[in-house]
Amino acid sequence: MDTEVRILEKPEEFAQANINGCIAFNGRLDPSEDINTPMPYSDTYGVFEDGRLVSHLIAFHYQMTCHGKYVPMCGVGGVCSLIESRNKGYIRRLFHALFNDLRAKGCMYSYLYPFSGRYYNQFGYGPGVSRVKAIIPIERLEGHTCGYDIKMYRPGDSFEPYQAVFEKFAARYSGMTARNDWKRLEDYTPEKNGKSMFLFTENGEPKAYLGYKHKKDGNSLTAHQDVAWADTDAFRNILGFVYKLKMHYEKFIITLPQSFPIESMLTEQWGLTLERYMAGQLRIIDAAGAMKIYPWPNEKGEIVIGVEDGYFSDQCGSFRVSFGAGEAAVEKCNTAPDITLDIKALSPLLMGVYGYDDLAYLPPDWVTVNKNRALLEKAFARRPVFLTEQF
Repeated sequence: MDTEVRILEKPEEFAQANINGCIAFNGRLDPSEDINTPMPYSDTYGVFEDGRLVSHLIAFHYQMTCHGKYVPMCGVGGVCSLIESRNKGYIRRLFHALFNDLRAKGCMYSYLYPFSGRYYNQFGYGPGVSRVKAIIPIERLEGHTCGYDIKMYRPGDSFEPYQAVFEKFAARYSGMTARNDWKRLEDYTPEKNGKSMFLFTENGEPKAYLGYKHKKDGNSLTAHQDVAWADTDAFRNILGFVYKLKMHYEKFIITLPQSFPIESMLTEQWGLTLERYMAGQLRIIDAAGAMKIYPWPNEKGEIVIGVEDGYFSDQCGSFRVSFGAGEAAVEKCNTAPDITLDIKALSPLLMGVYGYDDLAYLPPDWVTVNKNRALLEKAFARRPVFLTEQF
């Protein structure tokens, strides 16, 4: 049997990938959907058996915020094989091809939403961002007011104010994907689908936006992924806007960063429900690059990090990180490491999902601390990390 791994190119190949996905995930095709055209900003990698597509994954190419900078990120989705072609190592071959291409393109991170964390551990993906779904009784928002000007989005309105708010919002968090699809706002037509979008401005300056779904189930107002605020005052104005709707809804449901102190913003905490959940898995493609942009301490110092990566041999070994005022210097060295990290532990650590204290709770074969503990503890802290949407 002849097998080939390559990027899909022909309309009939994309159609077959969509059909295979429905077979693998027990889904159905929408008759109105164009299945012959690839998704935007993506490449589809496939395995062919004697010319027949039997396995594929989709690589989405984005920019992602990381410690105040946008860096190249690849989101991975649609990973599947036809049932009769499973357990042949095809998914591993797809990831090999993808990772090699990502390295050549200068990609720094990869992210995915797994059906099984343990399954994707074998490809070097470690824990990703946690989010909190907050279910807030709207009566607990008493005292919040909205003094901003508010305008409902209507098709034809400019997308620029929304982009301005998002950029301010994203600058505070790592993990946010750059937005390239503002045309999606045209989906907010309440008379068609019960979805509304409001822009908040102060003296003409965009400050926040809130997209939500009118949900009769549970009498709740549910914020979609389209919600962002420029600063604390803007978020308080969102709460004030929601409080105005207390005669229509009992609950406000919104996704928040893991450490967001929503409890302190309520008149009473009774009835508040917070549901923390993991939102994907993270993998570093360029370890040296990720070390270089990490926010190291300002005072002069040096840490040697040992890296273990089953896919990239050039990422294995010791990296000396020299930091102080200005940009950190990173170089391979032969020095014994202060700390040795499997790529599954290094990825969330350098993103800021975990701090030094959290490493003690990871699997023992992911982390070995050898020396320099005081500096390691000072250097590695949890950072503001948030991912509001799937790519």
